[in-house]
Amino acid sequence: MNVILVDDEAVAVNALRRRVDWQKFGVEEVSIANSMRQAQELFSAKEIHVMLCDIEMPQGSGLDLFEWVKSHYPAVECVFVTCHADYDYMRKAMQLGSADYILKPIEYEELEGILGKVAQRVQKRAERDTGSQTGDQEVRIPAHVLQKLAAEEKGSPGESAVSAVTDYIHRHLHEQISISGLAEQVYLNEQYLARLFKKSVGLSILEYVTRERLKLARELLRSTDYPINRVADSVGYDNYSYFTRLFKRETGMTPQEYRQRGRKSDEKPATL
Repeated sequence: MNVILVDDEAVAVNALRRRVDWQKFGVEEVSIANSMRQAQELFSAKEIHVMLCDIEMPQGSGLDLFEWVKSHYPAVECVFVTCHADYDYMRKAMQLGSADYILKPIEYEELEGILGKVAQRVQKRAERDTGSQTGDQEVRIPAHVLQKLAAEEKGSPGESAVSAVTDYIHRHLHEQISISGLAEQVYLNEQYLARLFKKSVGLSILEYVTRERLKLARELLRSTDYPINRVADSVGYDNYSYFTRLFKRETGMTPQEYRQRGRKSDEKPATL
């Protein structure tokens, strides 16, 4: 397996070549390019299986390069490595079929996990092509996903992934919510979404969901006569005991105590 690293920052690309144990993934050769043109020349000169590429570069972006690669060498796997946490960039990368999108500074343990999966796909493709000679390429993004992405273009083009996620959470507090499900909603890698969300909101996704559920629970306890178990169900907790423990941990009161205190406050006569 041959790899190409594309980045206009020489220090960054040399560090990447030095820090990864490429032999562990069956990599025979690691080439370096500092521009789209250099990368195109290397693709024309040798067989390349995997490309790790920056996004913003002079004389052609990484997205432009990958679009060219997909049209000329469709079997090449691409991992974008960039300092730009931009939803539109990520969206375009996924539409093109990139294997992943990670942020600088690089977490090498995460990168090696991604490279392991990519190397397995390259090996399986090689074995399949050797055995059948069909030349069919692996499809990583289902057609219905691409159709949904296209349909969503009619919305606000600048909508961020975090805004989309928080909106989804608010509309589905009564349902089971998972990070994997949220990541699917915005077409992002789970780990990338978790980091992006924490950086933007200051809370983990789980912490945010819990906070919003308990906020809604407090409002329901104040403004409705719902039984406590119905309040729990309404904010996504089907285990009444767990809901009660969580509520008391966060507020210092059981749901029933909170409701009673709220009613006593409402009954206080107004002062002149």
